[in-house]
Amino acid sequence: MPNPFNDPTPMEPLQLKAETPAQPAPTPVPVDAGDETVRQEEEGEGVEAREEARTVKFAIGKLNDFLHWFIVVLEITLLIRFLFKLIGANPANVFAAFLYALTDIVLYPFSNLIGSPSLHQNQAFEWSTLIAMLIYWLVFFAIRKFLAILISEPEPSST
Repeated sequence: MPNPFNDPTPMEPLQLKAETPAQPAPTPVPVDAGDETVRQEEEGEGVEAREEARTVKFAIGKLNDFLHWFIVVLEITLLIRFLFKLIGANPANVFAAFLYALTDIVLYPFSNLIGSPSLHQNQAFEWSTLIAMLIYWLVFFAIRKFLAILISEPEPSST
């Protein structure tokens, strides 16, 4: 039995064929609107518009999923920093130093907002970290709700 993996003949590259569904000829549908008749929208254009709308909805939905993932990672990282500062983790430790340096970037706007009471040299209760967690969560919550509104169906009016 020949081995297909040792075949020396080169394979042809795959070529995707764009298949278009057979589209019936558009038929005008008369609608009684005074003296005017309204022509029905061509089915092909309607299908393309619906497909494009689905693509945009999918992209916005994926962006919403990414933002959800990002805020969860950010909140957990800030929570770990808060706990490390609370228990007085050694800032000379490689992991603690990396975590502090990483989170200093997102905590910069809140750095001098409120002082951090401490009992020990490395120990502190960082109010600014807790406030930053709350503010970032609220901002991302608002952005995600706005994106959800963009891809949702409009509510029917009751008037």
